[in-house]
Amino acid sequence: MRIMTDLGWLDARIVSGPPRVAVLWHSMFTDSRSWNRVVEDLRESRTLVLVDGWSFGKSADLGQVVDDFIDRCVQGASAVVSQVQDELAPGPVDWLGSAWGGHVGLQLAAVQPDLVRSLITVSTPIPAASAAMRRQVKMLLPVYRAIGMRGPVRQGLLGGMLTDRTRQSDPEAIDALVAPMSRPNRGAIARTVHSGVLNRKDLAWAAALVTCPTLMIATDDRGEWSPSECAKITSAMKDARSAVLTGTRALPSLECPGELAALVIDFWAGAGSRNP
Repeated sequence: MRIMTDLGWLDARIVSGPPRVAVLWHSMFTDSRSWNRVVEDLRESRTLVLVDGWSFGKSADLGQVVDDFIDRCVQGASAVVSQVQDELAPGPVDWLGSAWGGHVGLQLAAVQPDLVRSLITVSTPIPAASAAMRRQVKMLLPVYRAIGMRGPVRQGLLGGMLTDRTRQSDPEAIDALVAPMSRPNRGAIARTVHSGVLNRKDLAWAAALVTCPTLMIATDDRGEWSPSECAKITSAMKDARSAVLTGTRALPSLECPGELAALVIDFWAGAGSRNP
């Protein structure tokens, strides 16, 4: 599936399942292959639409740094849902987003609630990027443009996204980060990272507006977004709860796919009974 947006084409892979549709949008620094380890479990419950964000997968390169990036992503997400409704099934979708994809889904559910049946965010910080993260990204982006996924760039990215155990024992998980970031379109990828990380704004206002059943999944090894912060946000929302996955940092879909899939499937079963 290819979806035209103001920022260029988005490419999405469809995995057939039951009539209800879930849209999955990946984290920054990787692409839709980061969901591969949960696809077989999740397709038992939903037809899956796995979106590649701009500059990743087969989607169009981002042509410029975008200040209001999540706003523009939400416009693209709305186009994705509209095309899903035309080609696959009418009605709202279940949204599953990791970090970047969680930010997009959260704001989409806030401003266009008719499009989102339920929302799951995975390792998705609600505040704007921390000063420490901004400094690291600002330092590494010029180096990445110059040398690609080597040296300090590779070390910094893998250290920030994956636990020590995964980096030492799971080459497939490492490849799910290294391969998308090793493509020749480094300038476009850098623009997407700049837009999505350095220009990220606090989304507490969006969380306050979300009314659909929501699950926010935190991890025990991501300092930027702790389980307690996640629980505090969900406690103030209309119909939300939090969960914690242990032994993982920013990408549970790679590091603990079985546990993540179980949480998602259980939530979908409950949300479906409340929100047909």
